[in-house]
Amino acid sequence: MAQKILSIVIPTYNMEDYLPRCLDSVTREDVPDSLEVIVVNDGSKDRSLEIAKEYQAKRPDIIQIIDKSNGHYGSCINAALKTATGKYFRPLDADDWFDTNALIEFLNNLSEINDDLIFTSHTRHRKTRVIDVESKEIPYNTAFSVQDNSIIERLPSAYISMHGITYKLQILKDCKLALSEGVCYTDSEYIFLPLRHTKTFRLLNLSLYNYDMTRDNQSVNPTVAAKNHSQFASVLKRMLGVSNPYSLLEKKILCSCLRCYFYWLLFFCSADKELKEMDYLLQQKDFLLKKMVYKDLMYAPLIWKFTGTHFFWYEKLKKILKIDR
Repeated sequence: MAQKILSIVIPTYNMEDYLPRCLDSVTREDVPDSLEVIVVNDGSKDRSLEIAKEYQAKRPDIIQIIDKSNGHYGSCINAALKTATGKYFRPLDADDWFDTNALIEFLNNLSEINDDLIFTSHTRHRKTRVIDVESKEIPYNTAFSVQDNSIIERLPSAYISMHGITYKLQILKDCKLALSEGVCYTDSEYIFLPLRHTKTFRLLNLSLYNYDMTRDNQSVNPTVAAKNHSQFASVLKRMLGVSNPYSLLEKKILCSCLRCYFYWLLFFCSADKELKEMDYLLQQKDFLLKKMVYKDLMYAPLIWKFTGTHFFWYEKLKKILKIDR
């Protein structure tokens, strides 16, 4: 059996309708056994575990299964990190899938490079359109320092997400990465917490990840997220708790996450107490970061602070105009 180049963890909870598509994308017969796929069944009550075992029987050289009680996303990543053996590590959600041809090329690339952090592009599948995320700002297949702010400034924000990030496994072990358990949105911790242990990164010209955004009950659906905002708040507080000063890359990730939090609360629910608490914490931690968040939201938080205005009508207007962003 070949040395493992990439370990993929697939957290799985009641995903019987989507898991076959996901596993098909990583177990095609021409996928080399340098890939390691760790399916973590997070206490599913449907056929998810049975489906995972069927695929394991087809590709025992690639797939291993961890069956455990429910503990949410972070617990699945933590469990996989204990058994992963690949040179690199990354998650793949059970309702998403990889481009198999890109995956094979990705494995070949990873065997020849040694950077701490790898960015790849992805495709977002919405109900009305498909969006390809790509970089026209910085060159592909070139190693850069994570402290090179001239490059970080040009890094497209769409790359800085779980869908685009692969870490060297040793980096995750060196920083003793352990995601919060029992809450959602811990993929933000995965992309943020290891950064201070990384030195180099590069972009590869591969659209690897297919992100399915069509399910109404996804945790990132703004209506669902607004109801679960306290879980996201706990994740954000842990991230903001990392000592200052933040690097530019850390600020870009924090800004992206905080922008989502403020957006969900300003546009989908009326949680003024929670908004004030996060706004005050942000003010105390990094005023310039706060300005970045406000600017990205077209200063909607500032309007809310001085007038108490929420923006529930905005999403209704987008539906009327058939705007899908």
